[in-house]
Amino acid sequence: QTYLEKIAARNSSAPKDCSLSYAEMEKLAESLSDGTVFGIISELKEIQEIKLSNLSNERNTIVKSFQEKKEELETSQGQDYEEMMADENFRPSDEERLLKKFKSESTVLEAQEKEALQQFYLGVLEQLDKQVEDQQKYLDIAGIPGMRETTDRLTIKKQMFMLSVIESLPQPE
Repeated sequence: QTYLEKIAARNSSAPKDCSLSYAEMEKLAESLSDGTVFGIISELKEIQEIKLSNLSNERNTIVKSFQEKKEELETSQGQDYEEMMADENFRPSDEERLLKKFKSESTVLEAQEKEALQQFYLGVLEQLDKQVEDQQKYLDIAGIPGMRETTDRLTIKKQMFMLSVIESLPQPE
């Protein structure tokens, strides 16, 4: 089977909004003939995997940092509680006040963690959007039909379908 035939076979089961015209299928098949596109897509996938791994490591670092802060806070609070209980002038109202302070400190730390993770996730979205733009640009330059910089969800969905078609095809020998 030729690339065009294989693309047409995959296209026949494509969601309606991703379906390629015959002209698009021809251009796609033609762009794959020398294997360059396969190499570019492979490199882009590798870069994406590295980026995702780095982002995962960054998130884990944030979570670990806050886990350490929570442990430090619990240790400090435990020492404060022991000191209070050992105090000769201890009153039950002191315990109540200290427990409220502990709760407040814990709540503040949890809010800080939540905010740090929200900021991280916003940054991730921005980085992923930039990565998609870069990939679209490289694939456009490589001559893959339909690949261009866009934020249009429908166009991106069609581009993703095209990439899945390309990835399903054998590379030329």
